[in-house]
Amino acid sequence: MEKKNLIITVAGQTASGKSRLTYLLKKFLRENGFEVEQELNIDHPTEENFDTVMSKNIDTVIDNFKETRKITLREVWEVQLAREPIV
Repeated sequence: MEKKNLIITVAGQTASGKSRLTYLLKKFLRENGFEVEQELNIDHPTEENFDTVMSKNIDTVIDNFKETRKITLREVWEVQLAREPIV
């Protein structure tokens, strides 16, 4: 059976905790047997670098998140817009 692709996007303001939340979500999913692929960015060129940086002081970070962040979960259906040809 071919697996369907599900993309989870974490969005927020600068320094809102997007990378830390992405790390926690990836860790949780993998620990529960999910196949997870991470798209990297300029701040973290490798997954190993990302994991090393994000895992530092993780218990303190989690406690701080609970006190300082409000998380909104939003389900979005993919919409593709048709483009008109350029004449």
